[in-house]
Amino acid sequence: MKTFAYNLFILTLLLSLYSCKTGPGIQALLGEQSPRDEYIRSLRKQKILETDEVQTWMLAGEAALADSLIISLPFREDGVFPEGGQRTFSYQFMLPAGRRLEAQLISSDSLYFLDLFRLQNTGKPQRLAYATPKNEVVSYETTEDIPLVLRLQAPLQQPSKDFSLRLSTQPLLKFPVAGKSAQHIISFWGAARDGGARSHEGIDVIAPRGTPLIASVPGTITNVGVNSLGGNVVNLSADRLNISLYYAHLDQQLVQSGQRVQAGDTLGTVGNTGNAITTAPHLHLGIYRRGSGSINPLAFVESPQLPAATVTKRLGDTLRTREATPLFSSLPPSKVTRQRLPKNSIVWVEASTKGYYRVSTPDGIRGYVLASSMQLPEKRLSRRKLSTDVFFRSSWDSVAEDTLKTGTSVDLLGIASSYEFIRLPDGRKGWIQPFSD
Repeated sequence: MKTFAYNLFILTLLLSLYSCKTGPGIQALLGEQSPRDEYIRSLRKQKILETDEVQTWMLAGEAALADSLIISLPFREDGVFPEGGQRTFSYQFMLPAGRRLEAQLISSDSLYFLDLFRLQNTGKPQRLAYATPKNEVVSYETTEDIPLVLRLQAPLQQPSKDFSLRLSTQPLLKFPVAGKSAQHIISFWGAARDGGARSHEGIDVIAPRGTPLIASVPGTITNVGVNSLGGNVVNLSADRLNISLYYAHLDQQLVQSGQRVQAGDTLGTVGNTGNAITTAPHLHLGIYRRGSGSINPLAFVESPQLPAATVTKRLGDTLRTREATPLFSSLPPSKVTRQRLPKNSIVWVEASTKGYYRVSTPDGIRGYVLASSMQLPEKRLSRRKLSTDVFFRSSWDSVAEDTLKTGTSVDLLGIASSYEFIRLPDGRKGWIQPFSD
């Protein structure tokens, strides 16, 4: 009863938000009109916004933001939208400081809605970006760790469609030493200095003396000077980003205070001035977020992170657990699981990622399972004859399609909640409520 009352409240709230004369209330709060907003507007114009099907679709889209599976970046998942467009996918993850997220959906059908949200301190989602027909890649960059949710939803009444979702990250900054990369870093953030009296607030990149140091980002030179620790130093205030870059131990300084530079411009050359006089030439790079001090530069300059390939077999299949199997709420898996599926449980495969399937149980619980723990439900678990008439349905959520008469022989293929998945003598598979001989 509580669940029904809650759903009724949510539906009423959504209806009130989406039926305002000037446009859906959620749209008004968010400002811009996304493709999903425009789609909802079209449903309202067709006067079908209040139908059960549309309300269920809208509720699924909003509920997904509060019940996302947790993933880590980079990430790739190959999946399938079932016919009708009622299934919604959502992913929660942390975008590290210094990275640019690029989210792209590859599908044979361009009709889908891909929206990116930030989880605010209140837990409420704030929309940041969305895909459009002209810009199919959703991008977002940050100089602080930020929790995000990506929602993927198909429109109503669409045929079954496969898709591939790819989430990659790129560094915000060019690598600061010409011809070098993160593999040339010899000292990292947090390393002990002065016998443990302080910690390293930056990264050190080894390179021959005289190697050019380049501007990692467009900006303004705010200081060209000398100090006891850094020796010859250059400070660069980045455009757009709320950060400043500190280049230290330079052999030569080739810019002036107040000078405008573009990414790739030469600022000076590698040296070992300051307290680095007894070490090999290298660059010390520090990054400072305005108003909050130094931050780890590594993510800002390390190599792009690209998602691994996945195995796409079994998409849309009905599978059975080989043994009692944990249903994980995150990847990589944590010790916290959504539930433990009993042996011979039936699930539906929504998507696959490396080594795992994203599945949905017939009663709507979703999560990740080890692909190796699943099998096709072809081999019967037992054969029996019905001792009473029972209703038969081909899918869990469909209406009864047939009545099986007493004495009908059925093969038991799996279980789920209070139902059993069976195969009839004519080869049809479907669901009945438990029965007794």
